[in-house]
Amino acid sequence: MSAAAVAQLPAAAVSTDRVVYDAAFYDAYAPRTALDMINQTPGFVLSAPDSNNVNNDERRGFAGAVGNVLIDGQRLGAKSQNLRDVLGRVAAKEVLRIEILRGAEVAGDASGAPVLANVVRTPTSGGGTWQAGAEMTNQDRPKANAKFAWSGRSDAIEYSIGGILYGHDHLSIGRFEQRDADDEVIARKYYPVPHANDEYTLNGQVSFPLGGGKLALTGQSYLFKHHENPYQLSTTPDGAQLARELDPFNERLTTNELGATWQSSLGEWDLNLTGLLTRKQDDWHAIATMLDATDAFTGEFRQDVSQDSGESIVRGTLSRALARGRLELGAETAINTLDGHTGITSDDGTGATPVDLPNADLSVKETRGEAFASHVWPLSDLWSLDSRLAVESSRLSFTGDTEQSVTLTYVKPRVQISRKLGPHQLQFRVYRDVGQLNFRDFVSTAALADNNVTGGNPDLRPQTFWAVEADADLRFPGDTALRVRAFREYVHDVADFVPIGPPGNQIDAPGNIGSGSVVGAEVSLRVSLAPVLKGGSLNVAGLFTDTRATDPVTGEKRMFSRTNENHLKADLRQDLPAAKLAWGSTYEEYSPNTDYRLEEVFSYRQLRRLDLFVESTWIQSLKIRLEVQSALDGTEWRERRFYSPDRNGPLTGREVGHFYPGHWWLLTVSSTF
Repeated sequence: MSAAAVAQLPAAAVSTDRVVYDAAFYDAYAPRTALDMINQTPGFVLSAPDSNNVNNDERRGFAGAVGNVLIDGQRLGAKSQNLRDVLGRVAAKEVLRIEILRGAEVAGDASGAPVLANVVRTPTSGGGTWQAGAEMTNQDRPKANAKFAWSGRSDAIEYSIGGILYGHDHLSIGRFEQRDADDEVIARKYYPVPHANDEYTLNGQVSFPLGGGKLALTGQSYLFKHHENPYQLSTTPDGAQLARELDPFNERLTTNELGATWQSSLGEWDLNLTGLLTRKQDDWHAIATMLDATDAFTGEFRQDVSQDSGESIVRGTLSRALARGRLELGAETAINTLDGHTGITSDDGTGATPVDLPNADLSVKETRGEAFASHVWPLSDLWSLDSRLAVESSRLSFTGDTEQSVTLTYVKPRVQISRKLGPHQLQFRVYRDVGQLNFRDFVSTAALADNNVTGGNPDLRPQTFWAVEADADLRFPGDTALRVRAFREYVHDVADFVPIGPPGNQIDAPGNIGSGSVVGAEVSLRVSLAPVLKGGSLNVAGLFTDTRATDPVTGEKRMFSRTNENHLKADLRQDLPAAKLAWGSTYEEYSPNTDYRLEEVFSYRQLRRLDLFVESTWIQSLKIRLEVQSALDGTEWRERRFYSPDRNGPLTGREVGHFYPGHWWLLTVSSTF
């Protein structure tokens, strides 16, 4: 579609399986990047997990990392690059339109997402974006934050480079009560946690014609540094010191990735080859020094952890149009590795003594192969059918503290049928999928500040499930959009916590606890508030689930460990173009995350956040934004319930309280050039 044709489109044009928003639709938001535009696209929620974050699970293969956004109909040949960073390198002035793809347009897509966004850019472009600012927290020391991106494009040749600097310096103060079995307060704990993060990212991409096709090269380097220096002060209910514990912690994480994608045509077939090399090094050091009521030394634990991991992927697909529909054949092979070492020593004042942990020194290697075929078949102008069959086989090998290997094979079918109802789209899916193993679960580590050990478990297997889903993408006048997805998952080998080790000396470890179920709904709503608030809009996104599995200790039904069952986020925004001003707020909350361990139940709830912002374009070419970030109720909640000899026994006590993180603000200035 030409630029002239696009200019004639209304703000939102619905054509069969595409909903088109031209660039003019976003003018009121004064966007600087394609990410700004994606965030204001009705009925679309960006899926962009950050694989650099050590707390996130790894994503399975290349297909698990592709996200739900295309750029000019193509995917980036990268896995560790966050999709938000990629979109942040595309200047808004380069974007012609954003297309929401549904039904047959996404059938057979590697992501399995029911809805995709396609960012369509101008054929030639050049320029960049930058952002600079500072964050101020209750530490009263500003931390600099900055982003830059530069790109050039002329038909078949294009390049981009970007960098990110992020700093965070904050103090959270914990106040807890320790209660006995009768729920009487027996002690109080003051727990300040000053912490600082620094993140540095450099990434880029270049593509050009080669060998009758097109070669795209990507790369990223990422560095994360974290330091915290907390202590725990335990007192009587009246305030007299009982004990004190010093818990300094330092972590350094680096990630480097190179990727290459070559696309070409072989007669009527389209060929796509992708290769990825990712290497990650995570090192951290923790100390727990115990002092008595007089601050005299009583003992100390030290822990050093080193985890060196890598992933190598080669993927190839062949696809072609048929008389009716489209056929795709493909295969992927991957090698995942982890070399993990955990060293813990204990010192009671007579010298450091090593603490023996199972699977503290372990090397893991997974060799995995997958072959798949998918077929998209338009049954009529209103109906389409998408079918896919994949078979994967992997071999896990362990050396070090455990010497063993296992071979796993899974068949993964998927069938999806779509139905158009005017501007609306309905989809129904049945499929089987396999979760990715988190290799860090194979190696034992300890949380010294919480006095618990998480054992490594080489017997852990991937969680698998059959899923049934119904999805409705509804489009209404006034750029109102509603997406509703209802689903049920029949889960096998639920990944949770299990006790391992000999009776009387067991520890908690990630493991499989049998079958379970997940029932839930996902909702995304965008509605214009123009009738009551000129220039106003409201975006609401929510995920609501109910998980159930049989507890391996008590035999009772309960939710999955390490799972946020519910998540709600609401964005209110008012744009006043005549005043070159916008303001808004974001509310976000999660339900508690609970770990069911052998002798305790550990529950944690993240902040209920209410963030406010105001942004101005009064100064030509500059956007100035002030954001105040805060907790609605001022706290992060945590509770630990203890049982003896395990959770079948009586409650012996609990620790409950809150962290008070305070408020902080962020000032940024951004522009394009």
